[in-house]
Amino acid sequence: MATLEDMGLQLRDLDFGGIDAESDTGLQRYFVTTPYVESALRGKRRHFLGRKGSGKSALFRQVPLLVTQSAEPDAVVLSLTPNQYAWGALRDYREQGISEEQAQTDAWKLTLAVEIAGAVLVADRVWAPGTADSLSKVRKFLTDNYGSVNPGILGTAKSIVKGLTSFNLSAFGFGAGVTRRIDEKQPLTPAIAAQIMAALAPAIREEGVVVAIDRLDDSWDGSPSSASLMIGLLKASKDLNDEFPRIGYDRGLRILTFIRSDIYDSLKFDDKDKHRSLEEPIQWTPELLNEMVDRRLPDGLTTRELFEEGEMRGSISPFNYLVKRTFLRPREVLQFLDECIRVAGGGALFISKDDIRTAEERYSAWKVSDLKQEYSKAFPDFEKLLESLRQEVHRYETLDELSALLERKVPDLVSEYGTRSLLEKLLEFSVIGVRLADAGSTRFKAEDSSLALPDSGAAYVHQSLFKGLSIRETRRAAAS
Repeated sequence: MATLEDMGLQLRDLDFGGIDAESDTGLQRYFVTTPYVESALRGKRRHFLGRKGSGKSALFRQVPLLVTQSAEPDAVVLSLTPNQYAWGALRDYREQGISEEQAQTDAWKLTLAVEIAGAVLVADRVWAPGTADSLSKVRKFLTDNYGSVNPGILGTAKSIVKGLTSFNLSAFGFGAGVTRRIDEKQPLTPAIAAQIMAALAPAIREEGVVVAIDRLDDSWDGSPSSASLMIGLLKASKDLNDEFPRIGYDRGLRILTFIRSDIYDSLKFDDKDKHRSLEEPIQWTPELLNEMVDRRLPDGLTTRELFEEGEMRGSISPFNYLVKRTFLRPREVLQFLDECIRVAGGGALFISKDDIRTAEERYSAWKVSDLKQEYSKAFPDFEKLLESLRQEVHRYETLDELSALLERKVPDLVSEYGTRSLLEKLLEFSVIGVRLADAGSTRFKAEDSSLALPDSGAAYVHQSLFKGLSIRETRRAAAS
């Protein structure tokens, strides 16, 4: 393969794109079709779960294009990113006589129904006569109550959940300005949502509708009300998906949610087990990350040619050395690479091994800081827990040995949460990995979402944190 020198280029000529999907204008050119993309297209999975920087928003942004390239290119696609205003309005909605969680499920159903209605009505489609007649009712309802038929009402969601006793229901044959005429014994919100969805049903069956929802963590604060709102969305989306499945010639409805895995894992609600078959963890392998970088390079250049020839300690390639110091997230790989190039200098023709080791100092400090920020809401005492490992060793021969360290350095946390619970947090956030007696390698949650804390085994601090926490490596570390 060609090198930068062969191509007349220097490191400064490389453009890896934006670190985050929102600012990455070239995402469409080098989007990597990972295994979970198929799950999104075929609708087998509906909840896409990943850590911060794992590529949730990248997949979300690609959904419209992926649908047009699928077997159902004419499906109506709606992309939603609830803003803080909408989140607050939905969170504050209440109905007498039902739980907060159920009220917010109802509010989400109505909100989604209205948003779907707006998207279907503005879609450039020639509908069958019966479908067109049904959609005319929806158009009248939206015009009567919101003055608009365009999608995007979620941006002003307060208009949806305010004044729910005075909807104009004449579009559905209940007379103008009717107040609770559908059924006095039940909340009005789900009844209206049901009317809207019933009128949309012919269009959903005829062409199909795909709804993608992202940025749900922007206004997440870890409070019980935030949890209820998130649970309400998950329940509402599942109910609507179940009501309009894709069967035979019926295209159906697919509502896809993109959620941080730590937030999803923290949610506790009845029937969560019914959502297990809908979950799709977004996880990357070193091979997929290599492909991700390759796609961002000029034609004829591969990731391997970016680095000095030869292996790093532990007999691994420079790129794999870099990857082992990430949580297998695209954003981290790009951050580390960018820092390596800064250290090497834009005029350099490759990244040397010394450049990687120097860049690791700053990169590791970033990771410690980023972890504290990432999990501060999920576990407010996380920073103190993480700092308990500072200037300690990289390997603990037994979990009891690590437990003793916690009992010595953060006795107040041990008293409040229990040692086992703290170890589980460290494992859940991939601060530590475990190596069982009969296993040949250390496993971290970042690479195996099903990993659970064993009763016994050795614990290892993740290599991305060594420099940032001034971790002391024992003699065996060179082989890891």
